Amino acid sequence: MAIEMGKTKKRKPLNAIVLSLIMPGLGHVYCGRIVKGLLLTFLSSIFVPIILITLMFDVPIKMVIIGMSILASLAVAIMAIIDSYYVAKHAKLNYELKEYNRWYVYLLLILISAGGSTEVASNVKSNYFEAFRVPVAANYPTIVPNDRFLANKLAYRSKNPKRGDMIVFINPENRRQNFIKRVVAVAGDTIEIKDNEVHVNNEKLEIQKLPQKMLDNIRIKINGKPLEGDVFYEINGNAKYKIFLAKPPHDKLSHDFAKTTVPEHHCFVLGDNRNFTRDSRHVGPIPLATIKGKADYLYCPSKDWSRFGKISK
Repeated sequence: MAIEMGKTKKRKPLNAIVLSLIMPGLGHVYCGRIVKGLLLTFLSSIFVPIILITLMFDVPIKMVIIGMSILASLAVAIMAIIDSYYVAKHAKLNYELKEYNRWYVYLLLILISAGGSTEVASNVKSNYFEAFRVPVAANYPTIVPNDRFLANKLAYRSKNPKRGDMIVFINPENRRQNFIKRVVAVAGDTIEIKDNEVHVNNEKLEIQKLPQKMLDNIRIKINGKPLEGDVFYEINGNAKYKIFLAKPPHDKLSHDFAKTTVPEHHCFVLGDNRNFTRDSRHVGPIPLATIKGKADYLYCPSKDWSRFGKISK
């Protein structure tokens, strides 16, 4: 239905609230405050790039900045809802409809905002960060089944993975599937594995046993049976990370690997759950060209929220 210029219609507070819930600022546009509405829409959207830019840099106050950005975004949304209600409630009974008080203008504003968000999200996923969920226990205890993390796609733009890095790459046996594993050897290194003892460049990697209590908040079951085993630190050059040696019946995937040299433009990867993972022992060294990024940030841990943030080694 066309709007006749000069026609009046009362502004309803409930309508303003609903529109503000759909998109901060839209309730103000409904009430004739288009400049204020567009400003609130802009303010509500600027915090996403701030968060993404912050994630790109390893600064000490990273989590503080992210937390404050999330709170500020919520504050803008709440302010928009409350203020649009107040504006609608105190609007004149004979509010004169504006040219932009049309349903398709509201829809267009929503689509523009959503389209911009989708474009930003798509660009971020393609070039900066991508979110993943891990359904298996191949990297337990560092990664617990159903953990959700961000892979940093900028990590290897100007350098290659190093020992100790946890990387995401395309499964060489199924290119529609992604794997996450630990780099234990790089191009030019020799690698040999026997009875769960890893030798890099003819030196056995030192392991240090850790207390079982560190698993108290992240214990899991596989096929209905508790996953039992021991946790160790493995020291690999300058890297130090946790590994898990599962006990029966969850130790069937353990596999020796004859001494070999990692070829150029490849790396050798293992799962942290050494007896319950399919890795380079089964598929060989991984081409660097198949690496999607470095597993950096655990944004939704399935157990124990103290693990939230940078993935610990």
